[in-house]
Amino acid sequence: MALGIPMYVIARPFARIVGLAGDDVFIYELGGAAMLGYAVALAIGVRGARWSRLRFVVAAVYAFAVLALLAGFLTFVSGVVNGFVALVSVWAVATGWMASQVLVARRGVVAGPRNTARWVVAVLVLATVSAAVFGLAPQAAGPFAALMGYRGTDEYVYRLAGAACFGYAVMGVMELRSQHWDDMRLPTVMALVFNGLAAVAALSEIAAGRATVLALLVALAAGFFAVAIAAILARSGR
Repeated sequence: MALGIPMYVIARPFARIVGLAGDDVFIYELGGAAMLGYAVALAIGVRGARWSRLRFVVAAVYAFAVLALLAGFLTFVSGVVNGFVALVSVWAVATGWMASQVLVARRGVVAGPRNTARWVVAVLVLATVSAAVFGLAPQAAGPFAALMGYRGTDEYVYRLAGAACFGYAVMGVMELRSQHWDDMRLPTVMALVFNGLAAVAALSEIAAGRATVLALLVALAAGFFAVAIAAILARSGR
C-alpha cells in the first residue's frame, strides 16, 4: 500500500520525492495498480486466516520480490545509485526470504477437485500469458519503452512494475494447476483489482491525448479481463 498508492495516485510528485524523473507516469500507475492488487488480496487473506486460500498469493509475492531484487541489482550495475532503489531492494530481500520460509514450511497442501468451468480456464490462460509478457518485457526497459511509445527514462520503474506484473503470471500458473475454485477465489479478487485499476489508468491516459501503443493495449486487455474476472467472481468459477 505504501508504494502502490503513491505510484498510482500521485506518480509525478512521488517520483520527485524519491529522486526519479517521473516522465512516463503511466508506467508508475500500472506498477501501482499491480501492487494494490497484492495489498487487497493479502489483507483479505490474512483476515480469513486460511492458508489454502492464501498460498497462491504468497507465491506471487515471492516471485515479485525476486524480480524486484534483480531490477535493483541491474540498476546498481548500470551505475545508478538511488536511495529509493536501495530501500526497495532491501524490502525485496526481506520479503522474498520471509515468503520463501512460509511457502516451504507450509508446502504439501493438496488442492481440491477441479470444479471450474472451461471458459474460466480459458480466461485464466490468456491472463497468465498476458501477465508473463508484460512482466518480462519491461525488464528490457529501453527497447520496451521505445516500442510502446514512451521515453524510458526511469528504467528501474519499468523493471519494478514488470516484476509486480510477473507475480500474477506465477499465480496464474498455480491456479491452472489447481482449477479448484476455493484456491482461485482470492487470486481472482487480486486480479480484478489490478485489471480494474489498470483499465482506469489506460482510459485516463487515452483521454488526456496520450494514446500510445501501451495505453491502447492495456485499455483493451485490462478492460476485457476486468469484465471477465468480475463475471468469474459473480458465478463462483462456474
